[in-house]
Amino acid sequence: MVSVLWIVIGVVVFSAAISAIGSDNLGEYIWYLWIAFVPSKAARNVKRLREVQREAIAVSTERSNTSSQDEFAKWAKLNRKVDKLRGEIEKLNAAISTQRAFFKSQIRRVIWILTTGMKIFVRINYRKVAVFWLPKGMFPSWIEWMLSLTSAPRGSVSVSAWFMITDYAIKGAVVFAITKTAEMAGAKRKTPVPAANVSEKKSGPEKKGTPNEGKTK
Repeated sequence: MVSVLWIVIGVVVFSAAISAIGSDNLGEYIWYLWIAFVPSKAARNVKRLREVQREAIAVSTERSNTSSQDEFAKWAKLNRKVDKLRGEIEKLNAAISTQRAFFKSQIRRVIWILTTGMKIFVRINYRKVAVFWLPKGMFPSWIEWMLSLTSAPRGSVSVSAWFMITDYAIKGAVVFAITKTAEMAGAKRKTPVPAANVSEKKSGPEKKGTPNEGKTK
């Protein structure tokens, strides 16, 4: 049987991961995976929307290449088809938006159950359980009393206290990791790029002045 100590750590780590990713971002990822791999009405609507959009582009291009004066009948037919396809695109977009909003609301509900709801369940279900025992006489009595709140035996760490300790430690670790990553990225950006060695052209030997060899007579 899994210890309550590890249950709490698992719930806190999972909640921290969800917070780091963001529930909205996670909902978007799951939505794209859903319509890509799961046969559903939403997936069929998305597939149909792409087909209609491609058809609308093709018909619109053909209409642009058709003279409205020389081939009016053909141009009018293509124009009606473009209008019809645009109407279908609007209906599909509205249906997909509604399905997407409903899907994401269900994902948020599941996330709440797996994070906040799970924390509430563990706190209530294990409120009288000692997560682990403190060494006897190591802490003052008032600290032992606080760590045993709300209903754990005196001298032990309760689920509520363990949730607080674990949550604080994990959040601190996440903040530390983000801070260090930002510092490393900033240091990397500030590192000066070594200048290229420019070879100087060697000048030729200087011409020596011609000595005045003439003698004055």
